[in-house]
Amino acid sequence: MKLTKATEYGILTLLYLAKQPEGQLSDTARIAEVERIPPSFLGKLVPLLVKAGLVRSHRGSHGGIALGRPADTITLRQVVEATEGEIAVNDCTSSTPHACFRTGCAVQAALLAAQQQFMAALEAYTLEGLALQDGVRHVSVELDLAALP
Repeated sequence: MKLTKATEYGILTLLYLAKQPEGQLSDTARIAEVERIPPSFLGKLVPLLVKAGLVRSHRGSHGGIALGRPADTITLRQVVEATEGEIAVNDCTSSTPHACFRTGCAVQAALLAAQQQFMAALEAYTLEGLALQDGVRHVSVELDLAALP
């Protein structure tokens, strides 16, 4: 199974948002520039992330996008499902295995086990954990100017 560019760009977009101060709106043009995502692609991707509840969007001159919920509640599995749809190794392991060549065979069981392990691995990683591994989240520095000479 090979994940598409939509998933790669979705993860990059969400990591960018996770590194911003909570609730801060980010400009999609800036995200596209920083993460090297084609702006037209990002324009098609954001509605998928909004529909999945991973991102919230605000229109207008002061608009932008932000995470739709806390980064520690967003898993890689949710991102993959938002961008790819149902995770299925093949027709036999989909939620509608009507196209399976032989339902209940050993191959189906093996592929289903592999798919379940893949989904569990994706579920184990949160956006917050990835953002922390990928670099420092937003750091707020407060200076006491009165204490300076």
